[in-house]
This record gives sequence, C-alpha cells and structure tokens, in this order.
Amino acid sequence: GALLVLFIIVSGLISYFYIQYARLSRTAEKVRILEIERSVAENIIKAYSGGICLIQGTFYFFDEVTGEPLLMMGKGPRGINEYTGTGFLVRADGLILTNRHIAEPWWEMEMSPYIHIEPTIKPRFEVFRAFFPGIKEPFALKVEKISDDVDVALLRIDVRGATMPVLELDITGKGTVVGEPIILLGYPAGVNAIFAKTDPGVVKQLFNLPFIPLVQELSNWGLIRPLSTQGHLSDIMHNRIVYDAQTTAGGSGGPIFNNKGKVIGINYGVFPGFRGSNFGVPINYGVDLIKSTSMIKKGE
Repeated sequence: GALLVLFIIVSGLISYFYIQYARLSRTAEKVRILEIERSVAENIIKAYSGGICLIQGTFYFFDEVTGEPLLMMGKGPRGINEYTGTGFLVRADGLILTNRHIAEPWWEMEMSPYIHIEPTIKPRFEVFRAFFPGIKEPFALKVEKISDDVDVALLRIDVRGATMPVLELDITGKGTVVGEPIILLGYPAGVNAIFAKTDPGVVKQLFNLPFIPLVQELSNWGLIRPLSTQGHLSDIMHNRIVYDAQTTAGGSGGPIFNNKGKVIGINYGVFPGFRGSNFGVPINYGVDLIKSTSMIKKGE
C-alpha cells in the first residue's frame, strides 16, 4: 500500500512537471516565432521602404467637342478630383507597380453600371507624380501598361540618376501560403496618416496649404515614409489573396511581403465594415505585365 501511494505521488509529480514543461515549451516557441516575425518585418522596412512611393494625382473631365472642363464632375470651383495612392519600384530603370484604379482613377467610374459617361467626355490628369522617401523632388509619372484582367498597372518614371531600392518579387508562385505572416507597406489614409504621426507644430504650419503644394512640403520636411501593418494570409484564390493586415484608402497599390521578404501581392481593396478581410492581387499578374513590357521593348 505504501509503495502504491508513493508510486501515485511520484507519477503525479512527473505528470505535473511534464505539463508545465510542455506549456513552457509552447510559450517559448510562440515567443521565438514572434521574435522572428518582428525581425523579418524590421528588415523589410529597413531594406525596402525607400522603394515605396506616395502617388499624388489630380484630374478632371472635359468635353472633347468644346474643350471645356466639366466642373460638376469634380470638386470645388475648378472641378478637380484629388487622391493619393501607393506604388513600388520593381526595376531600376523606373518601372513602378500599382493598381489600375490608381493609374486610371476614373476606371471604376467608367465600369459602374450606375454611371453613364458620354463618349465625348474624357478624363485628363492635371498632376500625376510620385514621392519617394528621402528624395524631396517628385517624379513625373506616366502609364506604361494596364492589365485588362485585374486591378494592376505599370507606371514609369525618369529616375534622374537617383538610387532607390528595387523590391524583390516572388516569381516562383510558391511564396504564398495560407496562415503564414505577411507585411503590408504603403500610405493608407494618405496625407491624414502622415499628419497623425507628425509634430503638431509642423502640422499647424502646413494644415491650410492646398493639396498640391502640401504634399511637396511634406516631402521637403522628410515626412513621406510608408506605414507598415502585419497580419496573416487567410485565403488564396487564382485572382486574389485575402489577409487581415489593416489598410484603407491610400494604401492601394502597396506591396504585400511574405516572411521571406519577397512581394507576393499588390494591395487593392478592403471589405467594408470588416477590417479582418482585405484583398490583394497575386504578384504573378504584375510579373506578367513586366514581362509583356520587356517583350515590347525588345521588339522595338
């Protein structure tokens, strides 16, 4: 009887310590994974932030017949539409990937079944430019190629001898795995987000500036830097990926990185009313666009 009691006590102690050891091991593994994810995010931000640009655009609609702008299709007395977005450098000669609705901000309006635009009504950019971190002067943008299948576009700038980091794309098609962590970089909320992380004294000086000179002043002060959010992939489809890294308007066109530091997608949309589901276009669509542009150049 005494031996049986002793056996039960010893067995209980062994089970207790084993359970505690298992819990401690799981906790240590979670901490290790979090440390790895944080380290990866820090490395991505340090290495690639300089290659992610804030896109600033203003445009208006005009009548081809009369040549007159249509003031009712814009805002303010000049009928101008203003917006910001995100893009990222994919080749050292000045190629930038972004969304089609950033390269052609009127695209969704033209596609809407509720809006009818006469054939003679055309859009025209007043300003279309990119600001890169650490470079005060903007780069004029032009549209290189638009995807007919998904919300992706390729833009071009004259780099003017400047050196910005070129983001590395996942061309294997195997870098996107459900459940794995992702890092999203971009300029969600545009100017408002930049103001939110800026000294109040500086904000007071710049707050009342018009949209065009305002972004230039933010660049002059060195305040244009992309924001980062982290999350995990929750679903993968042939034409979209779904993740929970937070974003909003202005973050469209931003790169989605996997935990290997490679771009696996292009952020393009949010699910209204539920921040746990945001959407990106798989990077293979961007790679195809770059390849088609390269083939055209060779043909010339």
